[in-house]
Amino acid sequence: MKTKIINYDNIKETEINDKITRVKAMIINSKKEILLAEAFTTIQFPGGHLEEGESLTDGLKREVLEETGIVLNDVPEPFFVLKHFLKDYPVKGINRSIEIYYYYIPTDEPYNLDNVYLDDQERNGNFTLTYIKFKDLKKYLRAHPGALAINKVVASEMLLAQKYLKKSGVYK
Repeated sequence: MKTKIINYDNIKETEINDKITRVKAMIINSKKEILLAEAFTTIQFPGGHLEEGESLTDGLKREVLEETGIVLNDVPEPFFVLKHFLKDYPVKGINRSIEIYYYYIPTDEPYNLDNVYLDDQERNGNFTLTYIKFKDLKKYLRAHPGALAINKVVASEMLLAQKYLKKSGVYK
């Protein structure tokens, strides 16, 4: 598994006093289309935060079911992890690590919006799902930049994950 650390503040792991772990699914069908989720004009891969004591696998299964209605039985190992080390984030004295584990999920099972469990924020943000051609991800993200400042960061993370998926050899 490839790991990339982004640490602009040059803080040490021993200085981290808050950790957030997320899981993201790159769900790709046999037509080489990737499933994208959007809420509040932010486009992301389906996934989200782990709950207290939850394993990566269980968190991925839960998040994919909640956001897509797709039931995952077998979950592969993540192919990529992105770690952000942030000093004084979100407030002074909090040094946060945000770890995002990316999984390649090949499936033709269709998403089912009648079987999703969206939280209030997702419902209020007009949550939608759409498939696009995997090879068109960069073009799609550029054409749909969204209004939020975080969108630029999320889009660059998605493109980095796409790059490492291509290099990993698991995606054909």
